Parts: sequence; C-alpha cells; structure tokens
Amino acid sequence: MNKIYSLFCMAAGAIAFYACSLDEVNPNSSGLQSNGSYTIEAYKGFVNSCYTALVNDIYQSSDYLLCTEAGTDIWEAPKASDSYARYHYYESMRTNDNSYYKVWQFSYQCINSCNIVVDEAQNVEGSQTDIEQCIAQARCLRAYYYMTLVEQFGNVDLELHEADSDNLSFDAHRSTIPDIYAAIVADLQYAVEHLPLTFSDNYARVTKKTAMGLLARAYINGSGYDLKDTDGTSYLEKAYDTATQMIDNQGEYGWQMWNSFADVFNEKNNRDNKEALFIAAGAPRNSDAYTNGNYSQSEMFRHFLPSLGDYTKLGLVDKTSNFVYGRPNSTVFLPSKYLMDCFAADLNDTRYRYSFISAWSSYSVNPSVGWGDTYNYDGSSCAITIDADLCTYFGLPTSNIGKTIYPHFELEANSTSATNYDQLFVWNVDGTKATDASNEGNILHPTMPLPISEGHQYAVYCSLPTLTSEEKAQYPGLVLNVSDLYDPATGSARQIYDKPSAGSSLWLGMYPALSKFNMPGSDFVGSNVQKKTLDVMIMRMAEVYLIAAEASVRLGKDDAAQYINVLRTRAGAASVGQSEVNMDYIYDEYARELCGECGRWYLLKRNHAFETRLGEYNKVAAQYFNADYYIRPIPTKYLDAITNPGEFGQNPGY
Repeated sequence: MNKIYSLFCMAAGAIAFYACSLDEVNPNSSGLQSNGSYTIEAYKGFVNSCYTALVNDIYQSSDYLLCTEAGTDIWEAPKASDSYARYHYYESMRTNDNSYYKVWQFSYQCINSCNIVVDEAQNVEGSQTDIEQCIAQARCLRAYYYMTLVEQFGNVDLELHEADSDNLSFDAHRSTIPDIYAAIVADLQYAVEHLPLTFSDNYARVTKKTAMGLLARAYINGSGYDLKDTDGTSYLEKAYDTATQMIDNQGEYGWQMWNSFADVFNEKNNRDNKEALFIAAGAPRNSDAYTNGNYSQSEMFRHFLPSLGDYTKLGLVDKTSNFVYGRPNSTVFLPSKYLMDCFAADLNDTRYRYSFISAWSSYSVNPSVGWGDTYNYDGSSCAITIDADLCTYFGLPTSNIGKTIYPHFELEANSTSATNYDQLFVWNVDGTKATDASNEGNILHPTMPLPISEGHQYAVYCSLPTLTSEEKAQYPGLVLNVSDLYDPATGSARQIYDKPSAGSSLWLGMYPALSKFNMPGSDFVGSNVQKKTLDVMIMRMAEVYLIAAEASVRLGKDDAAQYINVLRTRAGAASVGQSEVNMDYIYDEYARELCGECGRWYLLKRNHAFETRLGEYNKVAAQYFNADYYIRPIPTKYLDAITNPGEFGQNPGY
C-alpha cells in the first residue's frame, strides 16, 4: 500500500522526477494506518496538490496568457516586445517553446495527482460523503486540465489512472478527441452531482457551480469538433442546455453576480469574489501560506503594462519603485484596434473604465504639505510644472507652460521594510486632503472619458474618444489618442508610434493597460512590486451567459439578446435587440466582457474563425497563420523522453 508514486511518466509527460506517497504529502506522516489505509485528513491533504499548478504555474506569469490571448483578434505586440511577436503573429513557431511546455508539464503533473486521489479512494477510512467530495474535486480539476491539453495540443494521451511502480511506462499513445471529451464530460457530471455548494474550510475549492460552469465550457469547446453526447444530442445543444439550466436555477448551483461591473474587479471584492466560479487563490500578505509556504505570486498584471520609464519627466514612477501600477518591465499585450473599437462603440459601457488603465498619475509619499508646495520622493519632484523643455520633449502645446500636474495618489511609505508600505490614499481633486482609498477599491479607474476638471491629476491620458489638438490642450499633461496607436491604412499596431515633436528624442509608447489582474492595495503587494498576491478568476458567471448566447445564435434560437443584455445592462451600456445579435456581435461582446481572461483563443478555435478574424483584425498574424496552428506543437522535451516518439508523432506543421 505504501507505494512510491512517480509523477514522471509517459502519459503525464512531466519530464521531471517526483516521489510522493499519500502519507508523505502530510508532513507528519500520521495519515498511514497500521492496516495500510489512510485517514481522511491525509487524503484531503493530498487533494490540495491537485490545485498546486493553478496559482504557482498556470496563472502565475505570462505563459498561459500567451497560449490563450496572444495570436487572436484582440491583442497585438507592443513595438518593444519583439521576443513575444511569434505568439502574436505565428512567425517562426518552434517546438521547444518554453511557454507551451509549461502548460503541458504542469497540467499533466496535476492530472496524475488527480488520478492518485481517484484511485486511492478505496484505501481511505472516513465518511463516504467526504471521500466522494474529494474524488469530485479531483475529477473536476482533471477535466479542467485535460480540456486545456486537448484544446492546446490536440489528441494527447488520455490517462485516467495513477502512474506508479506497477504501471509506469515510457510509451505514449494518442487518444481520440471524442474519447478525451467523453472523459472530461463524465468527470464534470460526477463533480456536479457530488460537489457541495460551498466548502467551509476553504473558499478556493471547486464546488458545484465550478463543475457546472466548466461543463458548459466543455460542451461549447467540444462543439467545435461536432461531437455528440452519449444520448445523441450535439455538444452545441448541450452547451445551451447546460448554460441555461445553470442560469435558470441559481439556488441549485449557488452562483451569484455583481449588480455593477465596477464591482467585478474591484480589489475589495477580490478575495472570495461572489461572481467567481473557479479561482486560482493567492496567499494574502503576511498569511502563513505567504510567509512560510513555497508559494508563487501572480505576475500576470505586468505583462499588460506599457513602459513608464520614458515618462518620469512628467512624474511617473518606473520599475521597482512603482507601488501604484507595479513594475512595468515586460510589455507584451497591446490592445488591438478592434478591441478598442468594441468599447468605443458605446462610451457609456463601464467595462472599458473598469478593465483598463487609461490615465496615469504619479504619487506623493507621506507629505505634510498641501498643493502648491513640492512633494519629493527618491530625489525627484512629484508636482510637475510644465516648462518649454517639457513641451518640446513631449510635444505639449506651449499654452500649457506654467500649468502644474499634481499627484493623484498618496503613499504612506514606498519601502517594503516599512510597516505601512503601500498604504494608498488619493488626493481630492482640489488638493485639500488625501483620503483613505482602501474602501473604494477602484483607484486606478477615474471616470472615462477623463473629465477636464480632473486632468491636472494625471500625467498621461490615453483617450478612447479621438480628441482634437484644441481639446487635448485643455489638459496640462500629455494626451494621446488611442486611435493613433494604429496604422490608418491597415489597422495594425504601429511599430513606431510617433515622435511628439521634431526636437524630441522620445518615441511615444503609451497605451491602455488591462487592469483586471492589477490590485494596488496593501493587501496585494507581493514580495516586490513585480508580484501580486491576488486571486485570479479562472471562470466567472458572466461566461456562462455568453456561452448561452453563443450557442443560441449558432443553433438559430431567438433568445441570445436576453443573455447578452444582462451583462450590458449592469455595465451601463445600451441594450441590444435580438435582430442585431449575430456571431460578429457575439465576438464583440466576449471581447468587451472577458478580454484578457484566458479565453479568446478558445472562442476563435471552436468557431474555426482564426482565418477570417485575423484577416480582418490582426493582419500581421494573418500573413503567417495556417490551419496547422489550431493546435500547438508537442513539446520537444516530451518527445525526447518517450520511447516511441516516431509513433506518437509531432503535430502537423511543426
């Protein structure tokens, strides 16, 4: 019974050795009984390992973002991100890519953990309900990891039993897509039946609503292969039925929605967010898990930030000192013209305001003075008075000379050694006092379009509505039109944005930055300003409404608008009529609601839409994309490790 389980196996594809028996997972080794069985406490402890990759690996940095958001119609590469261009544009694709390999590796590692939980259930002493709930968690998570693998890599090896010394093999055999999806659906159906509405010990566990939401996602993704369920019903019909059943039976599944989009990514709602169906849970700062655990922190936010280093002359803070926006040292995702046009279609839609940072400000550090005096931090002035040199450097109108740009934020301390570091306040617009911002939770998101009366608190403003030179001059700082980010002839992101004036050495490179993973408050700063400790929503209820709408349109039903309007109404956008809702509108609404949330690539894939969508909205990618790129390359490290790489084979086109 006390076997040594290897997470290195042909089917797991982990290509790394791990040795862990169930009792070894529990550090005090008290779970193993004299009769060879395990206590329920030890068993529950091992279930935790099924979650490990979510926060530590998959939702930790840029790898999964690149696999799920890059190369679509809503993002392009900023001019400074040549090393990421192949993900955005499919140029020079390679089989030894580290980001693809990480998704492969960590998914399979956790699958084997899930398999151990399922297989070892017969050897556990405890209540049947507790055991079934452990199995249900493992099967729910196993389905999630396999859905990731099959969508990213195609017909991979389906292994539903643990790898141990009795069945370890280094041969690999591809399973069929229908078989993989049948296993995913079966796992999720079991999880829906056996998972509770909540777990009292940890809000981060998968629950009934998680399984039901993922089941709807599995059916809609599987519909791209024209699959049918065991009863002969198409996956597309099942997607509609599952999503609408969940929507119509809120109490049965325990889901909730925020009444306002402003609350969805409000940092005060981040922990145990009621709209979340499935999360990767961060460890709150100073918690035992954060202080003592081997615990990664999320860096997803920084990959959407532009470089702020060229704007320090206007007071912005760069790199490791930036306790408001975080360290912007990895510019990867620039929003496409299409994505910005989706939001520009209705300026009352608050999803733009609360999803992006468009106005950038400096901060003061614990001053005892009012506006009109000088704030200092790190030896540089924080209140900036515009002079002729700044006008030349940034291309500001000379009428701005003498105007002052003040900080919007006030920081108690900007050293991680200080007791109150990153305790943020905001200055009133008239500078009379700074107030505690912790209860507001949306301090990165001023009213959009930015009111002129607040313009003196922002050094740089990226305007979604296109402003004239006269309108720009009403703000004291640098005002850029988002529309100028793109080539007017092709709509593609300009490789060089512009010099603001003939006498300037600056090439402008500012753009709106997705803020869904960026929480500036003191609860979320990690071990440095490059990291955050926030919870990442893997799936939220809004996606279920969009799945219902998408399936409705594709099935020719007449109720898609009612599901879309739930989301539009809470965002303050105008309702849409049923006659207006076609697949193009579905793509638009997914973009407005879920941009950046690791789902866009799957939406285009299941609708076989890369060629048409890239051809219209990402023309650089369209030059290099071909049908082989609907799946990723099998990692070279995996093929090098198995005994039958020729039989298993590389995916076509690589």
